[in-house]
Amino acid sequence: MNIPTLLGFFGGWGVLIAAIFFISSTNNMPMSGFYDQTGMIIVVAGMIMATLLKASMAEIKNLFSIMGQSFVGVIESPTLVIERMVEFATIARKDGVIALESQEISDPFMAAAVRMLVDGQQPHVVKQTLNSELVSMKLRHKHGISVIAYMGEVAPAMGMVGTLVGLVALLANMDDVATLGKNMSVAVLTTLYGAFLANAVFLPIANKLGVQSDLESLNREIIIQGVQFIQAGGNPRVLQDQLSAYVAPNKRNTVTA
Repeated sequence: MNIPTLLGFFGGWGVLIAAIFFISSTNNMPMSGFYDQTGMIIVVAGMIMATLLKASMAEIKNLFSIMGQSFVGVIESPTLVIERMVEFATIARKDGVIALESQEISDPFMAAAVRMLVDGQQPHVVKQTLNSELVSMKLRHKHGISVIAYMGEVAPAMGMVGTLVGLVALLANMDDVATLGKNMSVAVLTTLYGAFLANAVFLPIANKLGVQSDLESLNREIIIQGVQFIQAGGNPRVLQDQLSAYVAPNKRNTVTA
C-alpha cells in the first residue's frame, strides 16, 4: 500500500469534514446544510459527461484501475534495480548467462529481459523488444493520467456552471425571500464541490501517477542498459558506475555491488 497517498486522500476528506463540523457546531446549523443535491449533480454528473466526451471507452473502463495504482502501486527504488542488475552481471560473468535462469525475479519487465538473455536472443532484438515495451508503457500511462487530470480540470468548471445556475435562479426570484437561501447555496456549494474534487482528489492523483510513471520508466531504462552491458560481457563494477548516473549524487553511495 502507498501510505502517503492514503494519508493524503483520507486526510483531505477528514479536514473538510472536520471544518464542516466545526462551522456547523459554532453556528448552530446542521451539517446537512453543506450538502446540496442539485449542486452535486451538476458537478459530478457534468464532470462525468465531459470526461466521456474526451476519453475512449477503453480508457473509461481502466480509469478506476489506473487511479487505484496511486494507492497500492509502490515503485521499486532505482538503487535496488541497479544493485540487482549488477548482481546479474556478476553471476553472468562468473557462471555464464545461463545461470541467470535460476534467479527469482518479481518484476515482469526485468524477468522478460533476463529470459531473453538466457534464450540467447541477438542484442538488437533484445534492445528493440524492451524499448518497444517501454514506449508502450509510457503511452498507456500518458493516456490514463491525462483522463484523470482532465477530470481535475473540468470539476472546478462544472462548479462554476453550478454557481452561474444558482445566481440566475437567485436573480430571477429576488422577490421570493423563501428561495434566496436555496439558490445561494447552490451557487456557493457547487464551487466548493468542484474545487475540492479537483485539488484534493483528481489533480493530486494525476500528479502522483505521473511521478510513478517517470520512476518506472527510469527503472526500465536502467534494466535495458544493464541487459545490454551483460550481453557485451562487461565488468560488473563498470556497470555499477554507469548505472549510478541514473540516480541523484547523494544516492550513489548507497548502491552496493
